[in-house]
Amino acid sequence: MEGVIIERTIENLERNGFSVKFFEDSQSAKEAMLEEIKPDQTVGFGGSMTIVDMGIYEILKERGNPVYWHWKAGEGEDRKELLKQAANTDVYFSGTNAITECGRLVNIDATCNRISGILFGHDKVIIVSGVNKITRSLDEALVRIKNIATPANAKRLGIKTPCAEVGKCMNCDSEDRICRATLIIDRVPRANPITIYLINENLGY
Repeated sequence: MEGVIIERTIENLERNGFSVKFFEDSQSAKEAMLEEIKPDQTVGFGGSMTIVDMGIYEILKERGNPVYWHWKAGEGEDRKELLKQAANTDVYFSGTNAITECGRLVNIDATCNRISGILFGHDKVIIVSGVNKITRSLDEALVRIKNIATPANAKRLGIKTPCAEVGKCMNCDSEDRICRATLIIDRVPRANPITIYLINENLGY
């Protein structure tokens, strides 16, 4: 992606109240994230293939941070309880579906724990994103989510929605539909500071 677009996006995100940290690669971003989190802080996670690929959950768990992620539920663990615990942590990690060049975050969810976690309830929210999530406009962000992120996630989860079959949004009425709520953050919520770790790589969906 053109450097001028990245620079403009960062400038607009900061104008809208987000803290932005830019990194050339995932490794340096991961090292900075781990330094930011204190060993005694509780950490919750929302769904993110980028965070999975970076292995942040495993590193934090190994070093002793209390971590809660329903994606990592072990045998005998209650996924619903993990969702509740993640909603009440000091730090919340999430990816994002899209970042607009004018400085908005855009997400579409099914369970909506990720939307809730980004909006309220934590001392710090960390959003991890590759530059491939940057879009020129809000309309382009929604098109990107519905025709790239959602079909890929539905297919990954084995959900039998039309988009999983054809690879693009069909505005379905399926009971398995995962586009159930849309969150557009124009300005950072007053009670939930958000730091965006923007990485100069193509990451996740």
